[in-house]
Amino acid sequence: MYIPPGGSFSVNDFVGQRTEEKGFVSAPVIEDGVFTKDTGGGISQYATTLFNASFFAGLDIPRYKAHSVYISRYPFGREATLAYPGVDLKISNPSPYGVMIWPTYTDTSITVSLYSTKWANADQTAQTGEKEGEGGLRCGNITTQRTTTVIATGAATNDTFNASYVCKEPETKGD
Repeated sequence: MYIPPGGSFSVNDFVGQRTEEKGFVSAPVIEDGVFTKDTGGGISQYATTLFNASFFAGLDIPRYKAHSVYISRYPFGREATLAYPGVDLKISNPSPYGVMIWPTYTDTSITVSLYSTKWANADQTAQTGEKEGEGGLRCGNITTQRTTTVIATGAATNDTFNASYVCKEPETKGD
């Protein structure tokens, strides 16, 4: 997928509904605060990986939603979930250069590479709001701050990303 300068990319618009006919399989999901399974479950691994690649590339992330419960394999407060058609991940390219999204995967991992001309430096600068829930569960209303500095001008912008994790482990439904 290619994002032109000033353009955007929506995972739901590109992938559409996750169906068996498209090759998606049943995997774990969180639905109404309950762990269960559904076709296309696990797509959040891609969404979270794309979110973080975009975060550190300085791309805009105007639409995202964190999981309702923190999942320890994801960066705390810096992750994204998907649920077609409503919960989406949208990435916008504010740079003067095109960006190529190049995902690769194995049976146990996914990598999302972004190819472009480096135009900015972006770093997580702060994170607040963490609490401890049942059994030491990380939770709370998390605010993650990012500073993006344009290399050519030195102009810096600050962004805030929010996640709200429940402080109780969800129940499990089904196999």
